[in-house]
Amino acid sequence: MTATSGNAYAEAADRSGALGTASEALPPFAFRPILAIAGVAAAVLFARADRYDYFGDELYFLAAGRRLAFGYVDQGPLIPLLARCADALVPDSLVVLRFPAILATVVAIVVAAATAREFGGGRAAQVTAALGYATCPFLVTQAATLSTFALDTTLTATLVWLLVRWNRIRDDRLLLAAAVVAAVDIQVKLLLPALLLGLGLGIALCGPRELLRRRALWLGALLVAGSALPGVLWQARHGWPQVAMGAVIRAEQQAATGGVPGLPLQLVLLVGLLGGILAAAGLWAWGRAATISRGLYSHRFVAVAVLCQLLFLLDTGSRPYYLAGLFPVLFAAGAVWLFDREIRWMPAAAMVSAVLSAAIVGTVLTLLPRPAGELRQPTDTQSQLSARLRLFGTSGWDRLAATVRDAYRELPPDERARTVIVTHTYWQASALDRTDLPAVYSPDRGFAYFGTPPETATTVLYVAPAAAETTLRRTFSGVRPVARLDDPLGFPGIDRKLTVWRCDRPARSWAETWPVLTTNVLDAGI
Repeated sequence: MTATSGNAYAEAADRSGALGTASEALPPFAFRPILAIAGVAAAVLFARADRYDYFGDELYFLAAGRRLAFGYVDQGPLIPLLARCADALVPDSLVVLRFPAILATVVAIVVAAATAREFGGGRAAQVTAALGYATCPFLVTQAATLSTFALDTTLTATLVWLLVRWNRIRDDRLLLAAAVVAAVDIQVKLLLPALLLGLGLGIALCGPRELLRRRALWLGALLVAGSALPGVLWQARHGWPQVAMGAVIRAEQQAATGGVPGLPLQLVLLVGLLGGILAAAGLWAWGRAATISRGLYSHRFVAVAVLCQLLFLLDTGSRPYYLAGLFPVLFAAGAVWLFDREIRWMPAAAMVSAVLSAAIVGTVLTLLPRPAGELRQPTDTQSQLSARLRLFGTSGWDRLAATVRDAYRELPPDERARTVIVTHTYWQASALDRTDLPAVYSPDRGFAYFGTPPETATTVLYVAPAAAETTLRRTFSGVRPVARLDDPLGFPGIDRKLTVWRCDRPARSWAETWPVLTTNVLDAGI
């Protein structure tokens, strides 16, 4: 197909509302192999759901769930709500807490296959797309903890699949369904506008422009706007902390993975072997009008959205997994294009890649997390901390709680009623919030918006690294250490490089003191 004939074909497709002709039927959905792949993935992920201890953000979501609001610093209310429900159903169950993340991960496998079918892919392409997602390392990350990206990834992929399907059959109920998905996604994370702008630009450049004339689209837009409004108002009332978080995330990525220069390697590590082949093939197919599959050509707006999301990632220097919601569509496009080539050795090559990818992911699932006893070197840099999180997870929460509890019990009984706990990080506060200690506060990130210590609080047990002493002495009338927690091989900020300070009466009121202490930086004291 030449570029000229391809353009003519695209115009005809936009007018007729179908890929090729309205009478073209898609291959049947490969239910049995796809459900088998999803079922195996679900069984494996549930079997290892409690192998990692609580991640710090999971403890924060539990704390946020006890303080439900329309908005939070850098996420919507849905994840805290799910955390609260999980803790109410089965308290302290890691499996129940992580159930939504595992379910979302398994659904993404099915969405990858369904998207391949919408592109015209047969059984082999559908199964390959599903295997691409089921064997990509990101699957392990997505299912490991309850997180915003665990749900956002699948919701994004589902939204794109609904738009692709609408582009084929022009059923406006799909646009309303897409709006519902988007409305839910905006309650998870406020990053959806970046994707919608990319999709909008793709539609404007490549079609189907008829979409812009559909009443259902604008009704859906109102639904999404209505869903976003409470969170936007919360952000406005609190000075747009989501915007301020951008620079913090960029700095964290720079320290942990090298920032933008390290992004290619991070993406390779997320997509894996088979996923990398499929993603590269999908981008190659969309970039070559002369060789593009008919099933992909009319969906070029998705390719534009992928490129826009990648540019957003490069410009902001944010998390590489912000692109993960488009992995299923990339895997699907690559699988369809590869099998459209009718290359004799393609099925065998796909099978070998799938087996190798499954072996890699299986090894990761089997060997991680490593026992804490295998730690040999202290964790002294952000990159080491990032590697430790992957290999060993977090540790030391019980030791942190026990140390602070002992310090509290040593206070004179008449002082305990006027004592509060304040922590250097929101992770520490979230861990202590689950104990029988008095009220816990932190000026760090999202926890800072949960409340300010009362003016009646004249004694503070402040959990912070030794380096915080200068700031504490400027803030309080009296400061002295009462306990230390510094295991050389401990987790920084949890059971290493921590001091419990007894601080007497702040020099100014808490209303004046709190804004000075507030920060968006998660400082582990490294």
